[in-house]
Amino acid sequence: MKIQLTTILLSLLFLSCNDRAETNQVQRGDATADTAGVKKAAANKGTSEMTRVPADTAIIGSKEAISEDQLNKAEVSMRDSLVRLSANMRLDHRIFGYEKPDTNSRKMILLSIFTSDVKGNPYRCPYGSFYETNEMDGLELRFVLDGDKFIEVNVEKEKAILGKVFIDKKWIEFE
Repeated sequence: MKIQLTTILLSLLFLSCNDRAETNQVQRGDATADTAGVKKAAANKGTSEMTRVPADTAIIGSKEAISEDQLNKAEVSMRDSLVRLSANMRLDHRIFGYEKPDTNSRKMILLSIFTSDVKGNPYRCPYGSFYETNEMDGLELRFVLDGDKFIEVNVEKEKAILGKVFIDKKWIEFE
């Protein structure tokens, strides 16, 4: 009886160690992220190195990588200065509005095609997470200023300015 019990306990211990090793490999793999960067396992050396990635691609809500050649960009209207984005299932977008013109600053608003980015607002953006601009519950984004790497945008509701955000210019097209 003691031998059978010992065998069962050792088997469970072995199986749980194997599961933990697989979990650790996933956590150290290419897709693990924190807000400062991504730890990436070096394939040939078996060591870890830190590589910087833009904060707008850090994985919190969505694990989908965005291909540079299939970006859906927001448009700034020269007529009324509104920033508009319509979701297109064939093009990807994950556009953050930051508190400061720095991708490491607080994320204030998000426009994303990915449900895991929008549902439940996993990035905790104060102005919310949306699929496209026409679903923003009365909020409007109005272009204010063109900077070097970011544009400045007012967040408005019923013509009242709630605040300003900064959006990376790689996500913007001017009409």
